[in-house]
Amino acid sequence: MVLMEINGVFSNNTQSSYPQVVLKEAEGDAYLHIVIGRFEAAAISMAHGKQQPARPISYDLAHQILGGVDARVVRVEITDLHESTYYAEVYLIDDEGRTHVLDARPSDAIALALRFDAPIYAAAEVLEEAGHLRPEEAPSPLAAPQGDTNPPVEQAEPVAGVPPHEEPPPVVAPQEKHAVVTAAVDQLEQLKRRLRQAIAEEVYEEAARLRDEISRLEEE
Repeated sequence: MVLMEINGVFSNNTQSSYPQVVLKEAEGDAYLHIVIGRFEAAAISMAHGKQQPARPISYDLAHQILGGVDARVVRVEITDLHESTYYAEVYLIDDEGRTHVLDARPSDAIALALRFDAPIYAAAEVLEEAGHLRPEEAPSPLAAPQGDTNPPVEQAEPVAGVPPHEEPPPVVAPQEKHAVVTAAVDQLEQLKRRLRQAIAEEVYEEAARLRDEISRLEEE
């Protein structure tokens, strides 16, 4: 297992409309990006920033309950990545010193770990498969055009078989057609992987959006 630390929670990314929690290798340069729900993102962000909500949220309540029975979370592990879905385990010690290993979503495990000051680990295999050498950067906004910088274009002569005021279809070389089809297939497969992850993370609003996007691409 590789010791990780919280790099931050980011809501502006190109992969999903939902936030990501970014873990960084404590003694290395690998980053791990995990898509999570908005509630979980807020819970992790508050704990990471040492902020206290006006009223306890569910993770704070879990922390109080476990503390009340002399139990505590001692470590969490990101154990596996299967079909774009991350898996985690929470290590809990009860009042008699017995260790319990609980299956958990990574977002829940991280939110609890922060409240118990417990270390976060990731399997080396997960880092090898999904790790990045640097955090993904959000795309810079496009600069607004300052007026019309292109000269006017004259109307082209009518083409036989093409109704007036419509442009003829572009001529695409076979190699370009193959590249377009391949890109569409890759995009569809990526959307399906993200849909499976959204369902596993119980981010159903994102899952519905991805399902509609997949249906649109499949029809095309």
